[in-house]
Amino acid sequence: MPGGSNTKLAHINNAQDATLTNILLDNFVYFYDWGFLDKGSYYNINIAESDIYGGRRDVLRIADDPNYTNGTVWEAYRKNWVWESGVSATPDEQPISISGVFVNTVFYPTGNVDNPFWIDYNNGRLVFDSPQPSGATVQLEYSHKWLEVVPAEGVPFFRQLQQNSFRTDEGFQVINSGGWAFLGDTRVQLPALAVEVNPARNLYGYQLGGGQLTTNDVVFYVVTENYWEAANIIDVITFQNDRDLFLFDPTAVSISGVLPFNYRGELNENAVPSGMYPTLVDNFYWKRCHITESKASDITQLSPDLYIGTARCSAKVKAI
Repeated sequence: MPGGSNTKLAHINNAQDATLTNILLDNFVYFYDWGFLDKGSYYNINIAESDIYGGRRDVLRIADDPNYTNGTVWEAYRKNWVWESGVSATPDEQPISISGVFVNTVFYPTGNVDNPFWIDYNNGRLVFDSPQPSGATVQLEYSHKWLEVVPAEGVPFFRQLQQNSFRTDEGFQVINSGGWAFLGDTRVQLPALAVEVNPARNLYGYQLGGGQLTTNDVVFYVVTENYWEAANIIDVITFQNDRDLFLFDPTAVSISGVLPFNYRGELNENAVPSGMYPTLVDNFYWKRCHITESKASDITQLSPDLYIGTARCSAKVKAI
């Protein structure tokens, strides 16, 4: 009799669950974001920290965000603040865990009731419940990542690229100045690595008796302000060739509630340590992916201080 499984979609339990392409995208973004951090690509910013050009890295500025009352949002020169711990490259100097903020030399710890605030790690800013005094000096000890790893969503220039974001002397303390005139969630600070995963291009028989092996193309867009950084990042990516990558299940992670951040970029209290890539794999293991056919293209200089290069690989997974 007709009917049964022949009338239903195969190889999917729920249409709202992440399928292979999106699973690979989440995993490659998490893998490289954690991987570079774990190898020491971050900066610890202490009070009175200056950059080499004389600007102050510990001093925040008012962010002109129409979604909040003026004077409540204060941002740092760099976004993408570190919340992870257990970095293996620097066991004696871990990233700074934010413990509080100084406002006009008065220290307010996280969770205080006198001047409450919350931390937007993704956009590198503090959001106070009440506006801070006009002309206030807001200082913070924190760590930020050197490399911003993001989904490419099909094109390399999908947001506003911000150059010279390491220089706090170039207009950072001026509202609506230069690259900082854009809201944090629309800026991509350099160097940046954007990941694109194309749907499965080939399916192969896995073994006698059933199963299929799929191959997805993964493209990495590398955008930097100098050739040296572009070449280094591309080398790291291509050197991951011929190795296995363990994948976590993003759907299971979402259901469990241990994603690193909530809807406003605030750290989820259930995220540590389960929100870090290694523990996501340990607790929500899905399948194994084999990286192969890694290669890189030439690095193109688009302007005196803007370089772009691409690397790509094939990701093989027993998905069916």
